[in-house]
Amino acid sequence: MTVGKAIVTGASRGIGKASAIALAKMGFDVAITARTMSKEDQSPEPSGLSTAMLPGSLEETAEIIRSFNVQAFPVYMDLIERDDLVPTAEAIIDSLGHVDVLLSNAVYSGPGNYGRFLDNDLDGVADRIFGNVTAQMFFLKPILASMVERGSGTLLFMTSAAAYEAPFAMPGKGGWGSAYTVSKGGFHRLAIQLGYEYGIDGITTLNLQPGLVATERVRIVRGPVENVASLGVEPEVIGEVVAHIAFNISDYISGETIQLQKVAKELGLISSTDL
Repeated sequence: MTVGKAIVTGASRGIGKASAIALAKMGFDVAITARTMSKEDQSPEPSGLSTAMLPGSLEETAEIIRSFNVQAFPVYMDLIERDDLVPTAEAIIDSLGHVDVLLSNAVYSGPGNYGRFLDNDLDGVADRIFGNVTAQMFFLKPILASMVERGSGTLLFMTSAAAYEAPFAMPGKGGWGSAYTVSKGGFHRLAIQLGYEYGIDGITTLNLQPGLVATERVRIVRGPVENVASLGVEPEVIGEVVAHIAFNISDYISGETIQLQKVAKELGLISSTDL
């Protein structure tokens, strides 16, 4: 018997994959979305900073999820394909039956994440803002509506320090670019706003700040081991914390931002020297 139904976007690799697997271990049936359905769909890292291939696929994630005797529903989704976002969400709701938890983890991937403002093509900036803000709202709307109808639901937004802090390095040298920070700022505020609007309907929304995580993409685009990537925690640590929060959601206040590495330390998943 499952403990609930969850959706994780951007689950072919990194934090999304680790979170989906941890939720499955906790007993959730999990619908997972990404653009990379199989190994044959793998493509180079899209920022343009590297030609290296990104590992991982939804098929691989789904296989691991099913090993925990729960259901996995891998679904193709591209944040830029506007007309498909709502139908995809509706199809996932039909497959799961209902949705208890949505982890909005997917981000738009393309040139401009790590560029200075004057170096960015504005069409690319517009795509990033659409993918990281507007597309999230398209996909979210039918899911939130179904949660409100049931009188309960958890919305977890994988935010970023880029939403509210100054960069720790220049764009292209480990730091984020202006297009990314603007888009993540809007995404971050959406969680706070929805918590205010729909708390009375039984909906809990949280911003989850993972800190620096040594995902496959981070290792590729942020330089050699001696640079930024070496400082991140493993995605599996963040996944375990996400699952813990989803299972213990009543311990949290809707609208707040949770520092996931702090929770990981409290749970004994990492030590002070890992931070």
